[in-house]
Amino acid sequence: MSQDLIIQQLVNSVKKEPRNKIIINASPLVAYSAEELEKEVSAAQLAEALSHYEDGDASEDDQSLVDAATSLCHQVANRCWGECESEEDDEWSEVDIVDRVV
Repeated sequence: MSQDLIIQQLVNSVKKEPRNKIIINASPLVAYSAEELEKEVSAAQLAEALSHYEDGDASEDDQSLVDAATSLCHQVANRCWGECESEEDDEWSEVDIVDRVV
């Protein structure tokens, strides 16, 4: 599934039932990250990378994986709560989010 489709499905879901937080399950995070990194990614790999990141022991690969997953969070938050700056260029104001695994 393309990154744009993943983003759009999540945004549509939030706009259908607005709330003050966005919960993104592992499946879209893994699919988005895999496309971003152009390699296979599993939920276990993402969880391990997040664990290493939280412990301060993240390798370069761990950091890349966390960054890819976090990118999805930012993209969705910007489109749900930010202001559209350019529909043509798909540019949104940046929303400050908290990256946290619950």
